Amino acid sequence: MLLYTVKLASLAAFLSALLFHVPSTLADQKLEFVSTGKTPQYLYNNLPRQDLSASAYHNGRAFFGFDGGKNADFPEIRSTKIEGIQEPAKQLQRQIVQKDMEGATYIDGNYVFTSSLSQTNEDTADYRVLASFKIDDEEKVVSERYVYAREKVLNALVENFGANDWAKRMLISFGKLGGLNVEALSISHKKGDYLVMGLRSPLWHKQFGAPVLNNKLSLNKGDAIFVEWHRPFDEKPTLKVTTVDLDNQGIRGMEYIPSLRGYIIISGPVQKAKNFNLWFYDPFTNKSKKLAANEKAFKHLCRPETILHIEEEARIFVLSEESGKACSTSKYNYVEYKYKP
Repeated sequence: MLLYTVKLASLAAFLSALLFHVPSTLADQKLEFVSTGKTPQYLYNNLPRQDLSASAYHNGRAFFGFDGGKNADFPEIRSTKIEGIQEPAKQLQRQIVQKDMEGATYIDGNYVFTSSLSQTNEDTADYRVLASFKIDDEEKVVSERYVYAREKVLNALVENFGANDWAKRMLISFGKLGGLNVEALSISHKKGDYLVMGLRSPLWHKQFGAPVLNNKLSLNKGDAIFVEWHRPFDEKPTLKVTTVDLDNQGIRGMEYIPSLRGYIIISGPVQKAKNFNLWFYDPFTNKSKKLAANEKAFKHLCRPETILHIEEEARIFVLSEESGKACSTSKYNYVEYKYKP
């Protein structure tokens, strides 16, 4: 009887493994380097610059969001065919004014772009926008809609972590001093109308904050934060907060890879610095693993900020801005990789 029971258990385990086989993930394989290059230039006061901060892909076309130069005065979204990623790109004409675009994704026929949400002044509504639009056959923007997202995210953070000293510091601070700063947007691992924002700041730790506020605080301490939106453009969307261990860094860019059942994440310091890393994050186990930590091409990107995913070809582009003196010697602003689904 005991032997019969053991055999049944073994059979059940075998069938379970067969039925619920999980594809291999980047946690147990490497990205394969393909190439480097440059994307179309952004024009700031008629001078070529590269202030690339967001990207989305669908059906052979890449859409790039540009911060807008100094003070985010000239934000743009441009599109180009993926095989012509280094060629001049077409600028989209929009009705909505949206500044400091930091993340983008494509979901269910819509391109979605988020601003940084970082401005604390109530007069800066253009920095608080989560916007969605469609593209018609002539590549014109149609069906634009938007929501002012800053207060919704702040309320979700306070509800999750509590109305404590951490929250009080975060609510009154600019992003560079530990306040809210969104820098990534992705589809979710959940089915349905879900989006995930990745926060550069704040990190979650009771002692996270700007040392100028208290010398016991640090901007290099804590877990990174995901904010998941369900039905983001409904009158009352649902927001959920999750923390991710990225070695005391925030999220600079991310993309969910369905065939790998996980996210590729670019992490970086809350403050301006050159130490960036690539990660694979498994949302089903809440485990993260560093990727390509010493990969030469990635390390030569000046400030990597976005990931473009070409799902049908199992490849990604990790893209960087190259504006400002710190990036003046950049030889390329993207690295292309392949992965095994």
